[in-house]
This record gives sequence, structure tokens and C-alpha cells, in this order.
Amino acid sequence: MTDTSAIKRDASAGASGPSSAEASFAPGSNETARKLEALEALLRDLAPVTLGFSGGVDSTFLAAVCARVTPHKTLLVHLDSPFVGTPERASHDELARAFGLPAVSLAFDPFADESIVANGPDRCYLCKRAGFTRITEAARAWAAEQGFDPNAVCVLDGSNADDAAATDRPGMRAIRELGVRSPLMETGWTKAEEREMLRTWGYSVWSLPAGACLATRVVTGEHLSPQKVAAARACEDYLHTLGCTQVRARIADGELHIEGSPEDLARICTPDEDAPATHDQAPTGEPSTNGVLATGKAADESASGLQLRCDVLAQLSTLAKANGIAHVAPEAHLYRRGSMNR
Repeated sequence: MTDTSAIKRDASAGASGPSSAEASFAPGSNETARKLEALEALLRDLAPVTLGFSGGVDSTFLAAVCARVTPHKTLLVHLDSPFVGTPERASHDELARAFGLPAVSLAFDPFADESIVANGPDRCYLCKRAGFTRITEAARAWAAEQGFDPNAVCVLDGSNADDAAATDRPGMRAIRELGVRSPLMETGWTKAEEREMLRTWGYSVWSLPAGACLATRVVTGEHLSPQKVAAARACEDYLHTLGCTQVRARIADGELHIEGSPEDLARICTPDEDAPATHDQAPTGEPSTNGVLATGKAADESASGLQLRCDVLAQLSTLAKANGIAHVAPEAHLYRRGSMNR
């Protein structure tokens, strides 16, 4: 049963950070104004609502708008799962009370479900369905306490227009089956637009890099384990301390591989003094072998991988071995956006 006492405690807590009443919601263009009006109108129609709140850009933006238009008819629910990345967890902890909305955190252990641990092609679907089933239960308990019809409360997620265009999002099937609504997707918001609004409103989360759940770090078909997920988390957390923002520590067949943006690879890889340096942004966005951006053939060749710095490789190896991963590949590769764990 859902512990609704936590809901009551958070509902009475004071807010910290920019409040919806104080923030400027003035949009920057007519198109943004139209989308914001459409989103606000939709949320009023759907209320009372419960939002799956991760602390990432999407759910933070949606929570900020809910705090503005449906403050007395919104519940935030966070699934405290080992699959949540450290940056998102820290963001949630900072923001959970900032909106002045009732909030609850639910323990969710995906490792208890063998079908999820098997990490098959439908793993994301199974995990999303299990998680949002828990959120739906919390939503109904909260609605009953507040005097709303438990069957009328609407559960929301932060999927947006970018997600609608993606072809590899099995979790979306679970969302549809459970009747969860995606207001950002329905009103056409992209993540870039959300970031700009959050930046305007003064929320530091606007620049938080995209961070898919940590289960995506283990190749499909290879069983998930707490140790593998912990290894990916520890290595990524270490790279974040070096200033990296868009990095992935991926695991396959007992080996950990590092991916990063061109800027990240420049921080953690060994420069190649023989490679021609260029600081111009290439259309390909590939790094050259000396850690800066390259074009054409040089960019294609650099995609084969750059050598991690010795000190970086040594620390990653220590962290990986502490969590049961015997080997770290000495080469780092470009971050594969949207590849998930295929």
C-alpha cells in the first residue's frame, strides 16, 4: 500500500528556489505563447493530475507549469530506482519541494522482477509498465485523500514531441496501455523549447544533459545486475567530476566502454600531436584524434575511437573492478545519441 503520510509531509513543506508565483512565464515568441496556452488549458482539463517526476528537464518543465495552473490538483511522484542516474537524482532532491506541490517518493526495485532483469528487447516496456502502475496506485490513494474521484485522476509523464518522432521507445507502449497522458507531446513541446523556458524562469536544470535510465548501459540480452548498474554509475559520476556532461559507460561481455560528446572526449582522451587541429564545428560533430573537432575524412577516422588518458583509464578500471567489471576498453568513442542499449 502507498505510504500517503509522505504525501502529507511534503505538501506542508516550504518551497525553496523559484516559485511558480514569482517566476516570469512570459514566453519569448507567439508560437511559444500559443504552446504554453495550449499546455495550460490541457492541464486544467485533465486535473486532478499526478506527474511521474524524475527531476529531468521534461518532468521539471511540466511540474513548473502544473504549479502555475493546477497547484491544488497536482501530485508529484518520484520512483526511487537504482536505474535513476545520479544527476537526475540530485536534481529531483533539489527541486522536489521547490514547486510547493505535494510530492511522494516511492521505492521501486526493478531487480525484483526477473522479466526486467533478463534485459530482453521488451525490458523498457516491462519496466515502464511496472513503474507507472506504482505511480497510478499512488495517484488513486492521493485522490481519495483529497476528496477527488480516484478513478478520475489523470497520470502524466514527461514525453515530448522529440519522443514522438523516435522509433525505438518501447516504453511508450506501456504508457499508452495504462492510459497515461503526455501533455508535452500532445501540445508539441520539444526539449530545446523546454530548456529555454526553464532557463528564462531561473531553473538551473535547464542545462542538465539528457540521461537515459542506467539499465540502458547494459547491452540488450545480457542480464542486468546491481553490480553492472553500479559500475556504470560510478564511472559516469567520476567522469562528471572531470567536467564531462554527455558521457555513457556501457557494458557488454564483461567489458566497460566509454562514450562521450566531442567536448567530453577532448577532456579525457590523449591528444594526438600529429593530427591537424581545428576548432571549427564540423557538420558531422565528430572529434578529431587530438580531441578537437574535425571534418571529412579525419572525422570518419576518429570515430574508430580515441585513447583514454592513462590516469582516466586507471581510475575507471579501479571503479569498474570494484563493481565486478574486469576490464575497461582503452578507447573511447562518440556518444551514440538515441542508441539506448541496442
